Amino acid sequence: MAEKLLDAASTEELIDHGTVPFQTEGRLLQELGERLVASPEVALVELIKNAYDADASSCDVHLVDETLRIADDGHGMTFDEFVGKWMRIATASKVSERVSRKYKRQLTGAKGIGRFAVRYLGEHLTLVSVAEDPARKHKTRLTASFDWPEIDKLSDLEKAKVDFTLERIAATEPTGTVLEIRGLSTSTDFTSNSSLRSDVLRIVTPLQGLDPGRFKRAHGDSKSDPGFGVHLPGNADGQQGAVDLAALVLKNYWAKLSIELKGKKLSFEVSFASSTSPKTLEIEMPNSISAGFVADIRFFPRRKGVFRAKGINGQAAWAWVRDNHGVSVVDHGFRVVPYGYRFDDWLHLDSDSAHNERDWRSKIARMHFAIPPAIRQRPGENPALYLPTNFQLVGAVFVESKPAPPSKSAVDLTPSMDREGFLRNQAFDDLAEFVRAGIEFLAHQDKKELDRIETKEARAATENAKEEVRKAIQFIQQSPTLVARDKARITKAYRALADRIDEVEEYDARARRSLMTMSLLGVVAGFMTHESKSLVFEMEKAVKTIRSLAKKHATLGSVASDLEQRLTSFKDQLQYSQMFLQGVRQDQAVSLPAAAQIRQVLERFGGFAKDHGVEVTSECASDVRTPPLSPAVYSGVLLNLYTNALKAVLGASASIRDPKVSVRAWNDRKGHYLEIADNGVGIPPALRKRIWEPLYTTTSDTGNPLGSGMGLGLTLIKDVAEQAGGKIELLEAPPPGFQTCFRVEFPLR
Repeated sequence: MAEKLLDAASTEELIDHGTVPFQTEGRLLQELGERLVASPEVALVELIKNAYDADASSCDVHLVDETLRIADDGHGMTFDEFVGKWMRIATASKVSERVSRKYKRQLTGAKGIGRFAVRYLGEHLTLVSVAEDPARKHKTRLTASFDWPEIDKLSDLEKAKVDFTLERIAATEPTGTVLEIRGLSTSTDFTSNSSLRSDVLRIVTPLQGLDPGRFKRAHGDSKSDPGFGVHLPGNADGQQGAVDLAALVLKNYWAKLSIELKGKKLSFEVSFASSTSPKTLEIEMPNSISAGFVADIRFFPRRKGVFRAKGINGQAAWAWVRDNHGVSVVDHGFRVVPYGYRFDDWLHLDSDSAHNERDWRSKIARMHFAIPPAIRQRPGENPALYLPTNFQLVGAVFVESKPAPPSKSAVDLTPSMDREGFLRNQAFDDLAEFVRAGIEFLAHQDKKELDRIETKEARAATENAKEEVRKAIQFIQQSPTLVARDKARITKAYRALADRIDEVEEYDARARRSLMTMSLLGVVAGFMTHESKSLVFEMEKAVKTIRSLAKKHATLGSVASDLEQRLTSFKDQLQYSQMFLQGVRQDQAVSLPAAAQIRQVLERFGGFAKDHGVEVTSECASDVRTPPLSPAVYSGVLLNLYTNALKAVLGASASIRDPKVSVRAWNDRKGHYLEIADNGVGIPPALRKRIWEPLYTTTSDTGNPLGSGMGLGLTLIKDVAEQAGGKIELLEAPPPGFQTCFRVEFPLR
């Protein structure tokens, strides 16, 4: 069998060998024009960019007799440039030549396919280009004609022939290039499609009132560069009026966000119209954006007074914000589609606002101005819920993208092949992260500014109230119709009201200061828990040392035992703290046996109650389960109420002979109940409403081994219970033998 196979192989014969070229059909140009350019405005702008790269000072676009004419006064093309660049698909000339010939502008093109946008716009093209030709030592006029449908029919693109003429002309004729496109697609007609003009203007002339910083369009030799303007069919007076309105609206922002990335230095600055002191943040951030960027973003929330008394019609101003909203990206002076356009959400602002996300998305924000867990759960205090939407922002991010070098992957900001946005690489991810972080920094500072304004207005209202009371007292004392006794009685009542205003004002100021301090406790708790591990390790070594010394000094034996007992209690509490912090981070809702939860808390802190003679009892059936809650929430509620009860029975003013605390839990058809009672001095009826106020406490440091509370426990428990659909109440009739009893109710579903 093997011999037969060998015989068959011996009959094989090499027929031919060599290389095979790729075959390109004529319709490739149609694919380039119609597939790589997604819309008429993008196609037209690609041709306008070519004029900019040719050092033109202006580009005029006209539509006459169904012919689209695009003319510029740039340096034009010689015949050799036409053959070697225009007629060569995907030339790399703009990759190696990154600045323009005369004014050293940063070139906007990169891949050599933008010129085929004319294929998208129409079926026939006539190109006329006047240029200085150093090779021929005179000025030339090149005229070339393209019949795209005929080229599409060819089976081999190399067979495509383009008719041209090359003329020698007078030296006085101005240079430049004219493109005349006929057989237009209906979408390119400025007359029938009024939005095309405005869409093109959005790209070629981004909002003039925004500050591009070091990325101003006048690149290169700014002294001789005349600048670049685009003229489209339309009313110039109306355009100037729009520019004036834009400048006036942008000037009257609620807040302005400035971002700059230069090298590794990333800086944010937020300025408010209501404040003279800008808020700043500077950090070092490694990144893949070689040229960096500058951002100017204005914030226009729907709040009273934004455009009031500013010399601007409010209705017209809000209409302008609506029409120009979004955070766009401007590359080399041209706006990049689709960033910042309607329905584009490249920074995830609208999606996060719609879902009421309660934490920052960017790593920068979570690292440098994190939201504490307690604040995250309070809608009125959480700055993430004040995140601006795209409809409230008008701004731009100014960049200079870089083309990917041949045969290398893109590592910088790189335009995508179809001119719609950038490639999704590390540089683009950096850009989105940094801009998003800046907007989150804006939201963070905006919440602070709102609090500052609210405090200022509250103080003004308080002063007005005081003034009104003072005037009322003065009026009463001067009244001729009131007798002295009535004057004294009414004046006393008004003065009591004035004292009450002072008391409320002082309490409000103290509460605000304390709440700001409390926002740091989450970080402190984590740090102390971490450091306590080292302390336990050192204490365990100390106990062993004392045990060893006790063999020679018997008196140290009791010291070692006492210290070991205290250390065991401390380790139990530390372990509970670690479990609690872990539960807060995980925040998973699960149903657990209530008895086990209660036993865990009471055992961890049972040593303290035993040492101080407090009798602690618990009552909970083994089949009672908690509703689906975070374990940290349930144990946190229980621990707060339990320690409150201990403070009540151990305070110096209590003098309780047989202190006791009771913990009960049960379920019925309505829900799950947790009840904590104590036989302390109780809560006076006059204070029963105030115990729910933040930072209000009835305990004192004096003589209380647990110290004074901060007055946040009952407030937080109330919020947590209500967020879970439940409630907490102070029972009017505590169980027999007890003075105070709190009952928390959670729904089972």
